[in-house]
Amino acid sequence: MLKMNLQFFAEDGILGKKLIISIVDVEGKEIQLKDRNGKLVSKSPEILKWNVEGIDNEEKKYPIGEDTEHRQVHYVGYQGSIEGQDINSWYSDVMDLIQEHYDKTGSTLQFTFTTTKTYKDGMVRKHKYTNVTFNKFSESADGNNKPLQNKFSWHAQKRIQIS
Repeated sequence: MLKMNLQFFAEDGILGKKLIISIVDVEGKEIQLKDRNGKLVSKSPEILKWNVEGIDNEEKKYPIGEDTEHRQVHYVGYQGSIEGQDINSWYSDVMDLIQEHYDKTGSTLQFTFTTTKTYKDGMVRKHKYTNVTFNKFSESADGNNKPLQNKFSWHAQKRIQIS
């Protein structure tokens, strides 16, 4: 299993949490990425930013002769992004894996995210995001000696609470 870790530690008086993100393909296969020399890349990249938000569609109806509107919200998934520094070839390797899968099968490679959040009071929450697809891969650099930044946007069909 390829794991990515994003950790926030609490300061006095601030709610803190530790977030760990694990990514596997839909069949649960471990993703083994190797560098150009064939050596297994074992170090996960540092994640500087993790973002997730729900996606919904809203229907509103204003029946004639009624004072109130009728509203229904349909939840259709989740989207977000992962950003980090290019400390190894992990981001490029994932993009290459996605492109290779698409070239061979004509379909989009899907993943599963499992997030584990540990809060300051010791409470642990785990969620699984299913049928995750990556899109909008980008790399950028500010020049000079600043590190290369990578970003993936992603979409998931469901979020399931595990614990």
